[in-house]
Amino acid sequence: MFISSETIRIVRLVARYQSITAAAVQIHKVPSAISYTVKKLEEQLGVDLFVRKGSYIELTPAGEYFVGHSKSVLDDLEALKRNTALVHEGIERELKIAANNIVPQAVLINMICQFETLFPSTQISMAREVYNGCWEALYSRRVDLVIGGPHVVPSSEGVISHSLGELDWDFVVGADHPLCQQPEPLPTNDLRQFAAICIRDTAINFHPQQAWLLNGQKPVYVPDFATAMALIQYNAGIGYVPRHLAAPLIAQGLLIKKELQEHKHATHLFLAHRTEGMGRARRWAVDWLLQPEIRPLLCGQNAPESAAVLPVQGSTV
Repeated sequence: MFISSETIRIVRLVARYQSITAAAVQIHKVPSAISYTVKKLEEQLGVDLFVRKGSYIELTPAGEYFVGHSKSVLDDLEALKRNTALVHEGIERELKIAANNIVPQAVLINMICQFETLFPSTQISMAREVYNGCWEALYSRRVDLVIGGPHVVPSSEGVISHSLGELDWDFVVGADHPLCQQPEPLPTNDLRQFAAICIRDTAINFHPQQAWLLNGQKPVYVPDFATAMALIQYNAGIGYVPRHLAAPLIAQGLLIKKELQEHKHATHLFLAHRTEGMGRARRWAVDWLLQPEIRPLLCGQNAPESAAVLPVQGSTV
Protein backbone atom coordinates (compact mmCIF):
# COMPACT_ATOMS: atom_id res chain seq x y z
CA MET A 1 0.00 0.00 0.00
CA PHE A 2 1.37 3.40 -0.99
CA ILE A 3 0.20 6.59 0.71
CA SER A 4 1.66 9.79 -0.68
CA SER A 5 2.70 12.72 1.45
CA GLU A 6 0.19 14.86 -0.47
CA THR A 7 -2.64 12.51 0.56
CA ILE A 8 -1.60 12.76 4.20
CA ARG A 9 -1.54 16.56 4.01
CA ILE A 10 -5.01 16.65 2.44
CA VAL A 11 -6.48 14.47 5.19
CA ARG A 12 -4.87 16.68 7.82
CA LEU A 13 -6.33 19.81 6.20
CA VAL A 14 -9.83 18.30 6.06
CA ALA A 15 -9.51 17.34 9.74
CA ARG A 16 -8.34 20.84 10.67
CA TYR A 17 -11.13 22.72 8.88
CA GLN A 18 -13.79 19.99 9.27
CA SER A 19 -14.76 20.75 5.70
CA ILE A 20 -13.77 19.38 2.32
CA THR A 21 -14.65 22.71 0.70
CA ALA A 22 -12.48 24.74 3.12
CA ALA A 23 -9.59 22.32 2.63
CA ALA A 24 -9.93 22.63 -1.14
CA VAL A 25 -9.72 26.43 -0.92
CA GLN A 26 -6.46 26.21 1.07
CA ILE A 27 -4.64 24.24 -1.61
CA HIS A 28 -6.46 25.67 -4.63
CA LYS A 29 -8.21 22.48 -5.68
CA VAL A 30 -11.84 21.67 -6.46
CA PRO A 31 -13.79 19.98 -3.63
CA SER A 32 -14.42 16.89 -5.77
CA ALA A 33 -10.68 16.24 -6.02
CA ILE A 34 -10.31 16.46 -2.22
CA SER A 35 -13.33 14.20 -1.70
CA TYR A 36 -11.92 11.65 -4.16
CA THR A 37 -8.54 11.62 -2.40
CA VAL A 38 -10.11 11.02 1.01
CA LYS A 39 -12.46 8.31 -0.33
CA LYS A 40 -9.62 6.54 -2.15
CA LEU A 41 -7.50 6.48 1.03
CA GLU A 42 -10.41 5.12 3.09
CA GLU A 43 -10.81 2.31 0.53
CA GLN A 44 -7.10 1.50 0.75
CA LEU A 45 -7.20 1.41 4.55
CA GLY A 46 -10.58 -0.33 4.76
CA VAL A 47 -11.82 2.14 7.38
CA ASP A 48 -13.78 5.39 7.54
CA LEU A 49 -11.63 8.35 8.56
CA PHE A 50 -14.48 10.89 8.69
CA VAL A 51 -18.15 10.91 9.60
CA ARG A 52 -20.56 13.63 8.49
CA LYS A 53 -22.11 15.78 11.27
CA GLY A 54 -24.61 18.15 9.71
CA SER A 55 -22.70 20.67 7.58
CA TYR A 56 -19.34 19.53 9.00
CA ILE A 57 -17.37 16.31 9.00
CA GLU A 58 -15.53 14.94 12.01
CA LEU A 59 -12.82 12.37 12.49
CA THR A 60 -13.71 8.84 13.47
CA PRO A 61 -11.52 7.15 16.14
CA ALA A 62 -9.52 5.59 13.29
CA GLY A 63 -9.25 9.03 11.68
CA GLU A 64 -8.01 10.57 14.93
CA TYR A 65 -5.31 7.91 15.14
CA PHE A 66 -4.29 8.50 11.50
CA VAL A 67 -4.03 12.26 11.90
CA GLY A 68 -2.34 11.99 15.29
CA HIS A 69 0.47 9.84 13.91
CA SER A 70 0.73 11.37 10.46
CA LYS A 71 2.80 14.42 11.48
CA SER A 72 5.76 12.28 12.52
CA VAL A 73 5.52 10.46 9.17
CA LEU A 74 5.64 13.76 7.27
CA ASP A 75 8.52 14.98 9.45
CA ASP A 76 10.44 11.78 8.73
CA LEU A 77 9.87 12.18 5.00
CA GLU A 78 11.10 15.77 5.09
CA ALA A 79 14.14 14.75 7.12
CA LEU A 80 14.84 11.94 4.66
CA LYS A 81 14.77 14.33 1.72
CA ARG A 82 16.85 16.95 3.52
CA ASN A 83 19.48 14.50 4.76
CA THR A 84 19.77 12.83 1.37
CA ALA A 85 20.49 16.20 -0.20
CA LEU A 86 23.04 17.02 2.49
CA VAL A 87 24.88 13.73 2.01
CA HIS A 88 24.95 14.47 -1.71
CA GLU A 89 26.52 17.84 -0.86
CA GLY A 90 29.30 16.15 1.15
CA ILE A 91 27.98 16.48 4.72
CA GLU A 92 28.41 13.32 6.78
CA ARG A 93 25.49 11.65 8.49
CA GLU A 94 27.61 10.96 11.60
CA LEU A 95 30.75 12.30 13.27
CA LYS A 96 32.35 10.16 15.98
CA ILE A 97 34.89 11.81 18.29
CA ALA A 98 37.14 10.57 21.09
CA ALA A 99 38.39 13.18 23.57
CA ASN A 100 41.18 12.62 26.05
CA ASN A 101 39.81 12.80 29.60
CA ILE A 102 42.32 15.56 30.43
CA VAL A 103 40.92 17.96 27.78
CA PRO A 104 38.76 20.70 29.40
CA GLN A 105 35.09 19.82 29.10
CA ALA A 106 33.88 23.40 28.60
CA VAL A 107 35.72 23.67 25.27
CA LEU A 108 34.17 20.43 24.03
CA ILE A 109 30.68 21.57 25.00
CA ASN A 110 31.30 24.82 23.14
CA MET A 111 32.30 22.95 20.00
CA ILE A 112 29.27 20.63 20.10
CA CYS A 113 26.87 23.56 20.54
CA GLN A 114 28.29 25.31 17.49
CA PHE A 115 28.39 22.07 15.51
CA GLU A 116 24.69 21.46 16.18
CA THR A 117 23.85 24.92 14.88
CA LEU A 118 25.72 24.39 11.61
CA PHE A 119 25.12 20.68 11.01
CA PRO A 120 21.70 19.78 12.44
CA SER A 121 21.40 16.70 10.21
CA THR A 122 24.73 15.18 11.33
CA GLN A 123 24.67 12.95 14.40
CA ILE A 124 27.63 13.74 16.62
CA SER A 125 28.84 11.35 19.32
CA MET A 126 31.70 11.98 21.71
CA ALA A 127 33.43 9.41 23.92
CA ARG A 128 35.91 10.04 26.73
CA GLU A 129 39.10 8.00 26.47
CA VAL A 130 42.16 7.76 28.72
CA TYR A 131 45.76 7.94 27.44
CA ASN A 132 46.39 5.39 24.66
CA GLY A 133 42.69 4.60 24.55
CA CYS A 134 42.47 7.71 22.35
CA TRP A 135 44.78 6.22 19.74
CA GLU A 136 43.16 2.80 19.90
CA ALA A 137 39.74 4.34 19.26
CA LEU A 138 41.08 6.09 16.13
CA TYR A 139 43.14 3.24 14.70
CA SER A 140 40.42 0.66 15.32
CA ARG A 141 38.07 2.98 13.36
CA ARG A 142 35.67 3.43 16.26
CA VAL A 143 36.01 7.21 15.85
CA ASP A 144 36.81 9.65 13.05
CA LEU A 145 38.56 12.28 15.16
CA VAL A 146 40.68 12.34 18.33
CA ILE A 147 41.02 15.44 20.50
CA GLY A 148 44.01 15.44 22.82
CA GLY A 149 45.79 12.24 21.81
CA PRO A 150 48.87 12.03 24.09
CA HIS A 151 52.56 12.07 23.29
CA VAL A 152 53.72 10.56 19.96
CA VAL A 153 51.19 9.84 17.23
CA PRO A 154 51.38 6.18 16.13
CA SER A 155 52.54 6.03 12.52
CA SER A 156 49.89 4.94 10.04
CA GLU A 157 48.61 5.81 6.61
CA GLY A 158 45.31 7.58 6.36
CA VAL A 159 45.72 9.64 9.55
CA ILE A 160 46.66 13.29 9.82
CA SER A 161 47.81 14.78 13.14
CA HIS A 162 48.29 18.34 14.40
CA SER A 163 50.13 19.43 17.53
CA LEU A 164 47.89 21.23 20.03
CA GLY A 165 50.54 22.06 22.62
CA GLU A 166 51.43 20.85 26.10
CA LEU A 167 49.23 20.25 29.13
CA ASP A 168 50.82 20.78 32.56
CA TRP A 169 50.32 18.68 35.68
CA ASP A 170 50.50 19.47 39.41
CA PHE A 171 51.37 16.97 42.12
CA VAL A 172 48.85 17.40 44.94
CA VAL A 173 48.03 16.03 48.37
CA GLY A 174 45.25 16.67 50.85
CA ALA A 175 45.45 19.77 53.06
CA ASP A 176 46.23 17.73 56.20
CA HIS A 177 48.25 14.95 54.56
CA PRO A 178 51.56 13.98 56.27
CA LEU A 179 53.49 15.06 53.15
CA CYS A 180 52.31 18.65 53.65
CA GLN A 181 54.78 19.07 56.51
CA GLN A 182 57.78 17.72 54.65
CA PRO A 183 60.26 20.11 52.99
CA GLU A 184 60.32 20.34 49.20
CA PRO A 185 61.23 18.93 46.82
CA LEU A 186 59.79 15.67 48.12
CA PRO A 187 62.13 12.70 47.61
CA THR A 188 60.76 9.85 45.53
CA ASN A 189 61.34 7.23 48.24
CA ASP A 190 59.02 9.08 50.63
CA LEU A 191 56.09 8.81 48.20
CA ARG A 192 55.92 5.03 47.76
CA GLN A 193 54.27 4.45 51.15
CA PHE A 194 51.14 6.30 49.97
CA ALA A 195 48.67 5.00 47.38
CA ALA A 196 48.70 6.62 43.95
CA ILE A 197 45.28 7.68 42.68
CA CYS A 198 45.19 6.58 39.04
CA ILE A 199 42.81 6.59 36.10
CA ARG A 200 43.11 3.39 34.10
CA ASP A 201 44.10 3.60 30.44
CA THR A 202 41.09 2.66 28.28
CA ALA A 203 43.31 0.97 25.68
CA ILE A 204 42.98 -2.80 25.40
CA ASN A 205 45.30 -3.65 22.54
CA PHE A 206 47.67 -0.67 22.80
CA HIS A 207 50.29 -0.51 25.55
CA PRO A 208 48.60 1.14 28.57
CA GLN A 209 50.03 4.23 30.26
CA GLN A 210 49.85 5.76 33.72
CA ALA A 211 49.79 9.45 34.59
CA TRP A 212 52.06 8.63 37.51
CA LEU A 213 52.85 5.44 39.44
CA LEU A 214 56.12 4.55 41.16
CA ASN A 215 57.60 1.06 41.26
CA GLY A 216 56.21 -0.77 44.27
CA GLN A 217 53.52 1.83 44.89
CA LYS A 218 49.91 0.76 45.41
CA PRO A 219 47.52 2.11 42.73
CA VAL A 220 43.89 3.02 43.40
CA TYR A 221 42.02 3.14 40.10
CA VAL A 222 39.13 5.57 39.63
CA PRO A 223 37.03 6.53 36.58
CA ASP A 224 37.77 10.27 36.39
CA PHE A 225 39.69 13.20 37.87
CA ALA A 226 36.72 14.46 39.85
CA THR A 227 36.80 11.23 41.84
CA ALA A 228 40.61 11.30 41.97
CA MET A 229 40.71 14.81 43.43
CA ALA A 230 38.04 13.96 46.01
CA LEU A 231 40.05 10.95 47.19
CA ILE A 232 43.26 12.97 47.33
CA GLN A 233 41.44 15.70 49.25
CA TYR A 234 40.40 13.11 51.86
CA ASN A 235 43.92 11.61 52.07
CA ALA A 236 43.07 8.28 50.43
CA GLY A 237 46.07 8.75 48.19
CA ILE A 238 48.31 11.17 46.32
CA GLY A 239 48.96 11.92 42.68
CA TYR A 240 49.19 14.21 39.70
CA VAL A 241 46.20 16.17 38.39
CA PRO A 242 45.99 18.36 35.25
CA ARG A 243 46.83 21.91 36.33
CA HIS A 244 43.58 23.41 35.04
CA LEU A 245 41.57 20.93 37.14
CA ALA A 246 43.68 21.25 40.28
CA ALA A 247 43.90 25.06 40.28
CA PRO A 248 40.43 25.83 41.78
CA LEU A 249 40.88 23.36 44.65
CA ILE A 250 44.44 24.57 45.29
CA ALA A 251 43.14 28.16 45.44
CA GLN A 252 40.55 27.08 48.02
CA GLY A 253 43.19 25.31 50.10
CA LEU A 254 41.49 21.91 49.63
CA LEU A 255 44.50 20.52 47.78
CA ILE A 256 48.15 21.36 48.37
CA LYS A 257 50.60 21.52 45.49
CA LYS A 258 54.02 20.01 46.24
CA GLU A 259 57.26 19.93 44.30
CA LEU A 260 59.00 16.59 43.69
CA GLN A 261 62.60 15.72 43.02
CA GLU A 262 61.44 14.00 39.83
CA HIS A 263 58.62 16.09 38.42
CA LYS A 264 56.24 14.73 35.78
CA HIS A 265 56.75 16.30 32.36
CA ALA A 266 53.95 18.11 30.53
CA THR A 267 51.89 15.94 28.17
CA HIS A 268 52.08 16.86 24.49
CA LEU A 269 48.58 16.68 23.00
CA PHE A 270 47.56 16.12 19.38
CA LEU A 271 44.48 16.47 17.23
CA ALA A 272 44.27 13.57 14.76
CA HIS A 273 41.70 12.43 12.23
CA ARG A 274 41.18 9.92 9.49
CA THR A 275 41.40 11.21 5.93
CA GLU A 276 38.97 8.77 4.35
CA GLY A 277 35.34 9.87 4.26
CA MET A 278 36.35 13.43 5.11
CA GLY A 279 33.29 15.61 4.62
CA ARG A 280 32.32 19.15 5.44
CA ALA A 281 31.24 18.38 9.02
CA ARG A 282 34.54 16.77 10.02
CA ARG A 283 36.50 19.47 8.17
CA TRP A 284 34.66 22.17 10.10
CA ALA A 285 35.34 20.41 13.42
CA VAL A 286 39.07 20.12 12.62
CA ASP A 287 39.31 23.76 11.54
CA TRP A 288 37.44 24.95 14.63
CA LEU A 289 39.64 22.97 17.00
CA LEU A 290 42.83 24.23 15.31
CA GLN A 291 41.97 27.91 15.71
CA PRO A 292 44.88 29.73 17.43
CA GLU A 293 42.62 30.84 20.28
CA ILE A 294 41.19 27.31 20.79
CA ARG A 295 44.40 25.24 20.85
CA PRO A 296 45.62 26.62 24.21
CA LEU A 297 42.19 26.02 25.75
CA LEU A 298 42.34 22.35 24.75
CA CYS A 299 45.64 22.11 26.66
CA GLY A 300 44.16 23.64 29.81
CA GLN A 301 45.74 27.05 29.34
CA ASN A 302 43.30 29.82 30.32
CA ALA A 303 40.60 27.15 30.31
CA PRO A 304 37.11 28.63 30.86
CA GLU A 305 35.45 27.71 34.14
CA SER A 306 32.07 27.34 32.43
CA ALA A 307 30.82 26.26 29.04
CA ALA A 308 29.67 29.70 27.86
CA VAL A 309 29.12 29.31 24.13
CA LEU A 310 31.18 31.42 21.78
CA PRO A 311 29.69 32.93 18.60
CA VAL A 312 29.36 30.38 15.81
CA GLN A 313 32.51 30.23 13.69
CA GLY A 314 32.33 29.26 10.02
CA SER A 315 29.40 27.92 8.05
CA THR A 316 28.26 24.91 6.11
CA VAL A 317 28.33 26.84 2.86
